[in-house]
Amino acid sequence: MLVSPSEPNSSAQHVEAPLFRLAETLWERKWIVLGVAMVVFLAAVIWTLQQAKVYEGVCVLEYDPSPPRPLGSEIEEVSNSAINFWQTQEWYETQNRIIESRAVAEKVVKEFGLHHDATFNRVPEGKRKRWRGTSVDRAAELLQDRLKVQQVRDTRLVEVRVKDRNPKRAALLANAIADAYTEKSLEDRLGSTVSALDWLSEQLDAQKKELQAAENSLHEFKRSHDVLSLSLEDRQNIIAQDLERYSKSLTETRTKRIELAARLTQLKAAYNEDPLKVDLAAFTEHPIISELRNTYRKKMGELQALSVKYGQSHPEIRALEEEIQSIRAQMEREIEGLIRSASSELKEVQQTEVGLRNAAQETHEAGLKLNKQEIQYNALKRQEENQSKLYNILLERTTQTDLTRMLHVSNVRVIDRALPPDEPVEPRLLLNILIGLLAGLLLGVGITVLLVQLDRTIRTTEDLEALGLTVLGIVPEILQPSRRLRLIRGTPKLESPDVGHNRDIIVHAHPMSVAAECCRTIRTNLTFTAANKPFRAIAVTSAGPLEGKTTVAINLAITMAQTGKRVLLVDTDLRRPRIHKAFQMSSAVGVTSVLVAERPLQEAVQATEIPNLFVLPSGPIPPNPSELLSSSAFRDFVADTSSAYDRVIFDSPPLGAVTDGAVIAPQIDSTIIVVRANKTTRDAARSAVRRLRDVEAHVVGGVLNAVDLSSKRYGYGGYYYNYEYRASEAINHKTSSAA
Repeated sequence: MLVSPSEPNSSAQHVEAPLFRLAETLWERKWIVLGVAMVVFLAAVIWTLQQAKVYEGVCVLEYDPSPPRPLGSEIEEVSNSAINFWQTQEWYETQNRIIESRAVAEKVVKEFGLHHDATFNRVPEGKRKRWRGTSVDRAAELLQDRLKVQQVRDTRLVEVRVKDRNPKRAALLANAIADAYTEKSLEDRLGSTVSALDWLSEQLDAQKKELQAAENSLHEFKRSHDVLSLSLEDRQNIIAQDLERYSKSLTETRTKRIELAARLTQLKAAYNEDPLKVDLAAFTEHPIISELRNTYRKKMGELQALSVKYGQSHPEIRALEEEIQSIRAQMEREIEGLIRSASSELKEVQQTEVGLRNAAQETHEAGLKLNKQEIQYNALKRQEENQSKLYNILLERTTQTDLTRMLHVSNVRVIDRALPPDEPVEPRLLLNILIGLLAGLLLGVGITVLLVQLDRTIRTTEDLEALGLTVLGIVPEILQPSRRLRLIRGTPKLESPDVGHNRDIIVHAHPMSVAAECCRTIRTNLTFTAANKPFRAIAVTSAGPLEGKTTVAINLAITMAQTGKRVLLVDTDLRRPRIHKAFQMSSAVGVTSVLVAERPLQEAVQATEIPNLFVLPSGPIPPNPSELLSSSAFRDFVADTSSAYDRVIFDSPPLGAVTDGAVIAPQIDSTIIVVRANKTTRDAARSAVRRLRDVEAHVVGGVLNAVDLSSKRYGYGGYYYNYEYRASEAINHKTSSAA
C-alpha cells in the first residue's frame, strides 16, 4: 500500500466532483476571469459614455370600435373590417403594422422634408456642405428604424414611439406619424367607399334593365295564355272541380251499368227457366209478372189435383193445361219486354259511361297543360321577383354608400399628443454597465474553460495515473526567497524557508519542510513497492528537460541516506550534468572516468556533508554518450556500484531529447519518471512511458513535481498547514530548550 500526503484529507473524494473542480480551476485562474471582465466592463463604460443621447417622443392613440354614426346604426360602412375583426388580436396587429408601414413613413418624410435634413440622417458635420440629400425611401427606412408601436396590454390604447437625438423633433415626428396614420386610415376607407359607389351604380343600371326584361316576359306570357282576365289559380280550380264532377258521374254510371248488366243476365236466365224456379227477387219491381207467376203456380196446383182425380185425358185437365200454357206464354212475353228494356237501358248507360270517360280524360289533359303553363308562369314570376328584390337591395345600398361617402368618421383618435422629453432613453448607462460586467465574467469564464480544455499538460495525480503509472508521490514547488507560499483558503500565510540557494538539497537543509516530507513519502512508497526485494539501482528520468528530475533524484538519495543506507548518487546525464553544482564539487573525475578506466570507482566517488551519501559526478563530457552508456563497461559499472552500495540513484537524461535515458533504463533495476505539473504534456509523458516499455525497462511509477499545494484539487492544503504547524512547534521547542 502506497502512502500519500493526500490520505489525511477526508475531503479528497469531494475534490473529484466536477463542479468543485471547475470552481477550483476558476479560482486558480481568477485573475484571467477578472481581467477579461474588467476589460469588457471598461469597454462597455467607455462605449456607453461615447454614445450620443437619444430622446423618445410618445404619442398615445385609441382604436374606437364604435365611432359616432350620425346616419344611425343601420347605415354600415362599405369598408368595415374593424367591426368584423375588432375583438380579435389580428386587427390590432394589422393596424400597428400599418402605423409602422413605409407608406406612412414616406408621407411624414415628404411632409417635413426629412430626406433633405442632414441632422435627421445623421450626416457628419464635415460632410454636410457636400451632402445633397438622400432618397425618400432611404429616409423612410431611417424613420421606420426609429419608430416603435407598442400596444398597451388589456386596452385599446397604442403608443407610437419615435427616437431621435433632438427631443423636439422626436415629439414632432411621433405626432406626425399619428396624424399621417389617421389621415391614411380615413383616405383608405373613403377611397373604398367611392370605388364601391361607382361599382354599385353600374350594377344598379344593369339590374334595372334585367328587371324590365323580366317584367316584359311575364306580361307577354300572360297575354299569350289569356291569364289577364282569369288567373291560373282560378282556372286550375275550375278544372279541378270539373274533373271531380266527371269522376263522380263516371263512377255512378259505371255502377249503374254493372247493375243493369246483372239484371239483364238474370232476366235472360229466367226466360228459359221454369217460372216456378225463377227467383222472385228479379221480378219484385214488376207486379204483372209476379201476379202471372202466382196464377201459374195456382193453376199448376189445380192440374195436379185433377190429374189424380180424372186422369190425363179428361177435358177439364186439357182446358187447364191450355190455360197454363197461355199464362206461361204471357209471362215469356213480359220477360222479353223486360229484357228489351234492360238491354236498351244498358246500352244507353254504356254510351254515357264512354262520354264521361272522354270528358274526364280531356279535363285531365287540360289540367296537365295548365300545370305546364303554371310552371313557366312561376319561373317567370320568380325571375321577376328576384330581379326586383336585387334591384331594391342595390338601390338601398347605393343610397347608403352615397351617404357614407359624405360622412367623415375615423376609428382612431389621438388621446395624448407627444411632448418633448426631458430625459434621454439611450444610452442606458447602468444597464450597459451591468451587461458589460456580466458579459465580461461570462467571457472570462469561457476563456478560462477553453484554456483548461486546450491545456494538454499534466496537472493532477489523476492525469498521471491515466498514463498507466503508479503515483509514488508529489513534490511541491520550491519558490524563490522573494516569493511567498499561500496556503488553502481559510489558513494563514506562512513564509517558506529561504531555499533559494539550497533547494536541490532541501531535505537536508530544511528537513521539516513540506518538500522534505513529500520526498520521504516517495521513499516510503518506493520501499513498499518492492518490500520483499528492495531495488538497489534506481534510475530517475523525465520526458523532457527542466522538469526537476535532478532535484528529485538528489533529495530521494538524501532521504534514503538518512535511513542509514549507504547511498551512491550517480550523474549519468552526460550532456547537461548538474549534480556536482548542487553539492559544489568538481566534475573533473566521474562516471566517464570510470567507464574509460581512467580512474577506479572508489577514487572517483566523492563524499558529501550528508552522512551515508556519496556522489559520483558525470566527469568529462564525452562526444558519444549513447555509445558509452550502452557499452559492456557501463553494465559492469552498474553491477559494481550495486554491490558496493545499498542504494544507487542514477540521474538519467530526459527521454524526449536524446536516447541516453532509453539506453540506461533497461540496465537498471527500476526507473522513476518525473513529470512537472502544468508543464509536461500528456503526449510527451505518454511517449516517454511508451519508450521505456518498448525497451522493457522496469517502470515502478511516477513523481509529480512542482505541485501548487495551495490548490484544493490535490487535497494537500490542510495537510501542508498542519505539518508546517507541527514543524514550527518542534523548532520553537528546540529553541526554548537550548535557551
